[in-house]
Amino acid sequence: MNLEKRDIILREIQYWRKNRLLPEQYCDFLTNLYDDEAATKDNNPISLHNLQQGSIKIWLFGFGIISLIFLISFYFSVFPWGLQLATALSVLLVCYGYSGVLRERQRVISLMLAGIGSILTLGFGMWMISLHDLDPEFWKPILVGACGVLWVILGYVLRIGLLQYCGFGFWALLYAGFFGEVRPEASVMELELLWLPLCVLMIWLSWLLHHRVKGISGVYFAVGATIWMMPELDSLLLRQDYPQWVSLMLILKIAAGLALLFLFRKKWIAWVAS
Repeated sequence: MNLEKRDIILREIQYWRKNRLLPEQYCDFLTNLYDDEAATKDNNPISLHNLQQGSIKIWLFGFGIISLIFLISFYFSVFPWGLQLATALSVLLVCYGYSGVLRERQRVISLMLAGIGSILTLGFGMWMISLHDLDPEFWKPILVGACGVLWVILGYVLRIGLLQYCGFGFWALLYAGFFGEVRPEASVMELELLWLPLCVLMIWLSWLLHHRVKGISGVYFAVGATIWMMPELDSLLLRQDYPQWVSLMLILKIAAGLALLFLFRKKWIAWVAS
């Protein structure tokens, strides 16, 4: 039996266990049966079991990877521009590629690789802007927007909700920065009109797509709940001479948001959990 079929069977067993379709001891027996088969079939060299066996090849491979990372870090600044870009893209492809490959079999390692790739995406971009004395006021917003696009897409493909949420967060920062430049003197009412329609849009999309597209309704709902507080956060963090009562308004909006979540909990939990 190949690994894909085995993973499907194991997921079905977990579904039976969760919904009490089979007794617990039967589920345990079937899980152990297919896990034992996976142990003999899994040829993945980078696993905790194989590391524990002390294979010299695997440890030498790890030494080579770590050495390569340090060499890239030390000599990246002296590479030509084209080689810097190719190196950064190669490292990101390896991180995100292996994250996708290990998504079903080793979820923790997959999440770690996706996180490392995301940090390196931003880090390489900021580093190259600094090394080549590029105009930060022009290139940093482009980098933030590109990271947002990449993380939203990869977060959906890899089924990593936090990565997708961070992508939307970067778009929100870009949105706030743009209107901060255009309307630095905007009133609190203008900020409410600037952000609250987006809040309604994201929560509506969360409801609309929860039956159609799997794995995004919870992210969209979390983004909408965050945007609910953005007008006050925008005033407090990104603008000067804000009214003193904005802090009190933020607390009241948090309380109102929690009250709404409590009152409609049976509705939003149903579509967020789907």
